[in-house]
Amino acid sequence: MKGNIYKTAVPKSGESFKQLFENRYISIEEIVSSDCSEDILYDQPHDEAIFLLQGSATLWIEGEEVDMSAGDYLCIKARKRHRVLRCEKGTRWLAIHSKEPIC
Repeated sequence: MKGNIYKTAVPKSGESFKQLFENRYISIEEIVSSDCSEDILYDQPHDEAIFLLQGSATLWIEGEEVDMSAGDYLCIKARKRHRVLRCEKGTRWLAIHSKEPIC
C-alpha cells in the first residue's frame, strides 16, 4: 500500500485518525489536527510512540505540560493519562501503538 500523509485534509475541528498499518502486535496511525482540539482524556491499554511530523502542539501527560514541535517524538506508557491541550492547525502526527512494551 502506498500513500502520502501530507495529502490528508485538515479537519475543521478536532482530529482525524487513519490507520496505516496493523498486525497483531502494533498499529501505525496517522493523526491530523485542527487548531482546536477536542478535550479527550486518553487512558490506553498499550504503549504509544508519538512522532510530530509537522506543526506544533502542547500535550498534558499526567499533570505535566509537554511542548512539541516538528521533529519531536516521545513515548507514552500504557495507562498514562494524556490529552492534547493546544495544537497548530494542520499538525501531523504518526502514532505507533504497541501491545508489547516499547517505552
